Amino acid sequence: MTPELAARKYQFREGFHLVDYGEVGLPIFRLTLEAITMAPRFIPTIQEFAMRCLALGETQEADVANMLGLKLDVVVGAMNVLISDGYVTRESNSDGADTFHLTESGELRLLVDKLEVPQEEMIVVDYDGIRRIPLRLTGESVVRPALLQGTGAVQIRPYPAEAPGVDDLAIPDISKVIRRQRSDDFRRTVLSLKRVVRRNNLFREGVALVYAADKSDEVQVAFVIDDKLSDAYELAFAQHGGPKKMGFVRAIAETDLSRKLEKMVGRSMYRSMPGRDAMTAVRKKEIDSLMEMDSVRRAVAGLPPRGPNPVAAALAAAEDRLEVARHEMDAFEVRPLVCYEQTELLDAALKNARKSLVITSAGIQPSIVDAAKLREIDLLIEEGVQIEIESYLAAPTETRSGGRYDPLSEFARRAAKGGLTIRKGRTQDFFFLVQDDELAVISTRPFFGEVSRRRGFMRVQGLVTRKPAFVEEIRSIVLGSSNPVGRHGN
Repeated sequence: MTPELAARKYQFREGFHLVDYGEVGLPIFRLTLEAITMAPRFIPTIQEFAMRCLALGETQEADVANMLGLKLDVVVGAMNVLISDGYVTRESNSDGADTFHLTESGELRLLVDKLEVPQEEMIVVDYDGIRRIPLRLTGESVVRPALLQGTGAVQIRPYPAEAPGVDDLAIPDISKVIRRQRSDDFRRTVLSLKRVVRRNNLFREGVALVYAADKSDEVQVAFVIDDKLSDAYELAFAQHGGPKKMGFVRAIAETDLSRKLEKMVGRSMYRSMPGRDAMTAVRKKEIDSLMEMDSVRRAVAGLPPRGPNPVAAALAAAEDRLEVARHEMDAFEVRPLVCYEQTELLDAALKNARKSLVITSAGIQPSIVDAAKLREIDLLIEEGVQIEIESYLAAPTETRSGGRYDPLSEFARRAAKGGLTIRKGRTQDFFFLVQDDELAVISTRPFFGEVSRRRGFMRVQGLVTRKPAFVEEIRSIVLGSSNPVGRHGN
């Protein structure tokens, strides 16, 4: 499930509305522990000690019971099991008092157990930095901080920040989650934990969903892990004050720009937006169709390609319902922007532009403007589409050395050849996407990313319109900026 689909699926929450989402890394401490372990005993304790009594010369059940301080019937039951397992033999006597002796297998079993002694060894466990419990993860479930930074994901800090010590670790919990090189279970018994030898900070990948309350400043942060909403993570994060400590509450609660948006676009356009109930109804139709298509596709994958296929008909029906829902959404003259659709709208504009395309941003992040996006822009240039890109960054005059991919430098090279127009804009509250006279999007989130790596969440607000008159109004707003650099000179 993509982050966008996760945000769509779980966007509805009573008394709240979704304002942001994003990939996150949930903190994991990988602990290397020095432990004392021993091979597990396969014979139950009472049976083992009954055998030891026989090895010491006792031959009758009553004497074994007295030596162990157990009731006679308990020892009788243990002897019966040992006889059936082949470890003990029974000899009947004329006086009715049977005697018992170890077999060769019984003597060997006791010898093996006697040779097994506790030993020191290193064990590795993963410890959840949010829920503060050990857990079992596969090797593919965690990533290193450097790799996470390259994806643009937000790193969630552990609370408390310190990794656990041995006093915080319960041996029964540790025994269940010890990591092995293969998938087989750890087959030794952990007797004690001596010390933490090494700690590595890793992250478990997930998606965070940020909700703002409708009638207060409350902010809630939920987590989707392995395609499922995790109540346990959300509760633990909230109990430790995570939303406030990481600045999410302040970033969301203090940045409502609804009035600024209305003032910028004008009352007529702003108040043309549909009511919340109407938008919710259409969005529910959309996500229901998407989830049905997802489940149907999984079913189709397991069917033969030829012959009658009722599942394919179900998929077509779901696709039709999705098309109807999106047609209803596009029929609104102007509607509110939802955080999860911004990337899709940008992709659609890059695909559908025929005459002009205007994109404004704060920074130009490689995780957003990757090689695939750059190829799409090159195709538009070849087709003669007038492309204008604005950001807070000045276009570089020299090519960056070292071979590192820099999308701003790539834009500058194309601008120098007259392929597109780039300009340095001023700091602003809103960013714009305008494609021909077909689409205009206003958002508080920059379309190509922040100037620096994303570190948190924000309140994503804006609007979407496909009405040509409104599109032109927004184009006139965005193009009233500083002098461009590129096709029209320096």
